[in-house]
Amino acid sequence: MEREFRRITWSHQYPHNTGRARGCPDCHADPKTLGLGYGTLTYLGGDRWRFTPAEAPAELLGLDHGLSQVVTLSGKPLVHFRPGVRAFGAEDLRRILRVGLCLPCHRDFSDPVMRNWPPRRPCPVFPLRSGPRNLDSISKN
Repeated sequence: MEREFRRITWSHQYPHNTGRARGCPDCHADPKTLGLGYGTLTYLGGDRWRFTPAEAPAELLGLDHGLSQVVTLSGKPLVHFRPGVRAFGAEDLRRILRVGLCLPCHRDFSDPVMRNWPPRRPCPVFPLRSGPRNLDSISKN
């Protein structure tokens, strides 16, 4: 009897742990942790990002994305989640990645800027940087 593949279902594994085992870049600058899958995130300026997957699409399963990707940069879920579990949405990703941009200068909460920065205040330094910026160097520090 032949079975038809219909979807991938993910269940909750407590992925958001902020203890000593993980640093800020592990979540705020790592595309796999964000649900985008294995690949490279590039900052294009403003609220624009590009994700370049390192995996080929799982075409044999009828998927146009790699098996490690569960959400797009626009917040569209690519897999089915069990009740009460969801992928990061577009606004979640925007806010998480915004913190990732600060990490080269402000590494953790011991920095007074990270403890007291108003969430809506833009960084006075970052707009001066020009061109695309690859976040791989942040996530490996």
